Amino acid sequence: MMAPGLLVDTLRTLELGVLWTYSLDSVLMPMSCVPTARCASLRGRSCFRKSQRSNAAWLVDHLDKCEVNYKGSSGMMEVEAARVIWRRSVNTNKLRYTTLLSDGDSKTFTELNDIKPYGEDIHIDKEECVNHVSKRLGTALRNMVTDCRKRGVTLGGRGRGQLTANAIRKLQIYYNRAIRSNKDVCSMKKAIMASLYHCFSTDENPQHELCPAGESSWCFFQEALAKHQVPGPHKHLIHTPLNEEKLAAHLLPIYERLSEEHLLSRCVSGKTQNANECLHSLIWSRCAKDHFASRSRDEFAVLTAIREFNFGPAAAADSAQFFGFQTGHHMKRLGAARMHKRVRNSLKAVRDKQSKRRDKVRAAKSKRLEELVQLEGGPAYAAGMF
Repeated sequence: MMAPGLLVDTLRTLELGVLWTYSLDSVLMPMSCVPTARCASLRGRSCFRKSQRSNAAWLVDHLDKCEVNYKGSSGMMEVEAARVIWRRSVNTNKLRYTTLLSDGDSKTFTELNDIKPYGEDIHIDKEECVNHVSKRLGTALRNMVTDCRKRGVTLGGRGRGQLTANAIRKLQIYYNRAIRSNKDVCSMKKAIMASLYHCFSTDENPQHELCPAGESSWCFFQEALAKHQVPGPHKHLIHTPLNEEKLAAHLLPIYERLSEEHLLSRCVSGKTQNANECLHSLIWSRCAKDHFASRSRDEFAVLTAIREFNFGPAAAADSAQFFGFQTGHHMKRLGAARMHKRVRNSLKAVRDKQSKRRDKVRAAKSKRLEELVQLEGGPAYAAGMF
C-alpha cells in the first residue's frame, strides 16, 4: 500500500535531532526517529576518545548501553533519519511513502531519490510548503534591498512607493494568497503577477489587466468597471504602492523566478507545515531543547508527544499506563479539561473577527517599528550590514 503523502520536519541541535513523518490526509503521525551523536552516560566526553585513553575492553562493555546511533554533522541528521524511516516503512507500517512535503532546507528529497528505498520503478515526488515558498519572496526582497544599499542604491526609504519592510511583508502575503486561492499553475502565475502590477498602477498608468474581473474582485479598478462606475484615485485605494520606474527592474526577475512552473506545480495541493508547530511545543514542554538529555528521555518525550498529537491531551493517562505508571481519575479529568480548552481556543483562533484583528495588530506594530528605525537614522543592527 502506498501512503497518500508524508510531511517531514526536524528538530535539531548540534548533537541530537528528532525527525517525524505524518500523513497529509489524516494528519496522524506514524513514524519518528531520534538520532543522537552524544552519549549521556559520559557527560559530554567521546566514547572513542575515552577508549583510547583507557583500553578497548571498556569500549566493548560500553557498546551495549551506548546511546550514540549517529556519527556525522548536524546538517546530515535529517537526511540520515529519513533514510532509516523510509527503509523500514514497508516492514513496520506496510506503506510506501511516495509523496514528500518538506520545507526544502535540507537535501532529504534528493537523497531519497538517490537511494531509491522502494526500487527503481517507484519515484518519490515532492510538494512544497506554501508558507515556506512565500517566505522565499520576503527573503529575496530583503536581500535585494541590502545588496542595493551596499552599492549606494536606496530602495527602501520614507517616501511613497518605496520598498519598505512593511511593503515587503504585504507583498509576501499577496504572494501567499495568490497561491492558496488558485488550483492550477497558470492561474497561480497570473494572480502572482497581478498582485505586483496592481501595486505598480497609477492614475496615469493603470495596470489591472491581470487582476480578476467582476463585481466581487479584490481589485477596486476591476470592481468599478464591472459596476459601470468611474474607478477611484489610486493614491487612496492602492494599499501597497510601488514606484515602477525605480523598482520594476529589481522586482520582476525575482517574481519571474518564484512563479516558474516547476515550483508552482509543487504548490497545487496548498499544503503547509503548520501542524509542526503544535508538535514542537509538545516535545519541548517535555524535554527542553536548551539542555542536553539522554536519548531514552528524548524518545520518551517524542513518543508521548506524538500520542497526544494524534489523540489529544485526554490520551495522557493511556500513555502513562503504556509505560507502566499507575494513573487515577484526576489525571483523566485533567486530560479531558485540557482537551476542552484546546478545542475552545482553536475555534476562537479561526474566527474571522479574530483573524482580522491579528492582522491589524501586526500591521500597526510593523509600522511603528519602521517609523522608529527611520527616526533613529536607519537600521543600527543587521547581519553583515556594517
